[in-house]
Amino acid sequence: MMVSQSSTKLKAIRIVFGINILGLMFLGLTITADVFRFDLPGFRIHTLQIHYFSESSNIPFQPESLHPVTILNITETTIFIHDQYRNRTRGTIRNVAFLKVHKAGSTTMQNLFFRFGIRHNLNVLLPKKGNYMFNMRQAIPIKPPHTYNLFACHTRYSKPFFDSLIPTGSVNIGIVREPIDRMISAAYYYRDVWGVPYLKKIPQANFIHNLIGQQYRYDTSFYSRTRNSMGNDFGFQKGIKSSETKKIQSYLESLNSDFLLVMVVEKFDESLVMMKRLLSWSFLDIIYLKTNSHQHKPVVLNKDEEDNVRKVNFLDFAIYEYFTEIFDKKLQSMEDDFDGEVTFFREILSKVFTFCSDKNVKDDTKLFINESRWDDEFNVLGVECRWMNTGELSFINDLRSKGHLNR
Repeated sequence: MMVSQSSTKLKAIRIVFGINILGLMFLGLTITADVFRFDLPGFRIHTLQIHYFSESSNIPFQPESLHPVTILNITETTIFIHDQYRNRTRGTIRNVAFLKVHKAGSTTMQNLFFRFGIRHNLNVLLPKKGNYMFNMRQAIPIKPPHTYNLFACHTRYSKPFFDSLIPTGSVNIGIVREPIDRMISAAYYYRDVWGVPYLKKIPQANFIHNLIGQQYRYDTSFYSRTRNSMGNDFGFQKGIKSSETKKIQSYLESLNSDFLLVMVVEKFDESLVMMKRLLSWSFLDIIYLKTNSHQHKPVVLNKDEEDNVRKVNFLDFAIYEYFTEIFDKKLQSMEDDFDGEVTFFREILSKVFTFCSDKNVKDDTKLFINESRWDDEFNVLGVECRWMNTGELSFINDLRSKGHLNR
């Protein structure tokens, strides 16, 4: 009898072992199919919320920092793909902190992240009032065990602060803009829209030329709207000198290790497609309409004026040149017809612009986008147009009032 029972147990173990091996084989085939975009007949992939069990008890809990994991059903066997692995490869990364850099396409990016949060029912970290946040005391509280998923408001970067915003496993995204263009844009914008006092004092005739030629008369602060503004946003030490090149380089390298991607305004579409790939997002998640753009007359600087701007804004130039070089290297490493993907994305943007320009479009009106080699088919709803045309402060107030937080 004991021999018979042992034999039965041995057979059962062999069967279970065989099923697990079979399951692993099909898992490998499924991942391969996912990568090369072909279907396996007779099997279905499901995305579900899975209950996780702590080691100390049998009570299931659902960490908010974890996302839906993929399971493959094979007869009686269920195989779980580890959530963190999925997030870093094929799965969507939903926990993101974005550094909103002044006058560097950041309001467009903020709008994009807010829409992503609404679309995926995520917790958007917002200040209790205003649109700046420098510490967690200013944050709208959230009930445990829920956590924040997205941050995209104005702040000043510091690693400890950013690490405290979003759960472990989140990524940081930043953006930079050519310093002279950024400075000129900021000067006009903060003079005309916000009436910043030191800019209002500058004679309007030859406004930018006066600002540059008499920078130490009108713009005396180490950091200002038109002086090393990106350096301030990225958290450089106030008072650092241009001669402290090793200190500047060391901090740039630490920033590079902290940020998954620093986008470049002059290559905005390429930056978005790169972000789409790194975060495993859809084209729907990166569509945009330009926002917070302030028109002004073209300004042409002579060489002496350009040299003066470079001298005064030495931090902004150091940041821009460092991260554009990093970005270009990443761009060169992109495969799978990256240029073709950017071209296709621009075709989508053209369709979205035409769609959103139609005054008859309602919130539930649909714009169908065909499947491509880089993404599945999807619909752009008319409500996206309304969101994309919503200003920063209005959008933040709307998010607050509608409670896009588990409070």
